Amino acid sequence: MKLSALTIAVCAATISKTYAFSTSTITSTSIRPTSSSSQFTTPSSTSSSLNMFSGGALDVEEEEDDEKRAQMEQYAKAMGMSVEEYQLGMNARVRMETAINNLRVIGGDAANGVTVECDGNMPARHLVVTITDEGKAKGKETLEKLIVEALKSASEKSKVGRDEAQKDMMKYISDSMKKMGAM
Repeated sequence: MKLSALTIAVCAATISKTYAFSTSTITSTSIRPTSSSSQFTTPSSTSSSLNMFSGGALDVEEEEDDEKRAQMEQYAKAMGMSVEEYQLGMNARVRMETAINNLRVIGGDAANGVTVECDGNMPARHLVVTITDEGKAKGKETLEKLIVEALKSASEKSKVGRDEAQKDMMKYISDSMKKMGAM
């Protein structure tokens, strides 16, 4: 069964938004079938260069690289922080990114024949749309509605996961600041 332009546009719209807290860029946004089944996945992304806010200089204390240490001190000073606070912020950000990237939520209903699995990024880096024969048998218009509903459901669950990751990050920062004696 061919998917309509509306369904493809909905999937593309989901993919074309910017990534939340991303350190990589998309090289392609095409959706391709994984095999003869009706399961679709998004392509992998490639890494881009890390900058001042990316956490690229987290372990400078362990390194003997004076240039990197000076650069990190410069970044911390520009942000009005100590080097330790800067490192804490970058570590917290990396932890949150990892939690969001590793999150997996499923939207839709397998009984209706359509499910969407995605990660916590917006748009999702990991996106699997599964359409079973039961879903195909419901007809084009119903199938389109089911796909849209599954995408919305997965998106809502993803947002809840991102919010939890942010709460965990704030708790990590608070606990770490207490250990440092700053609070």
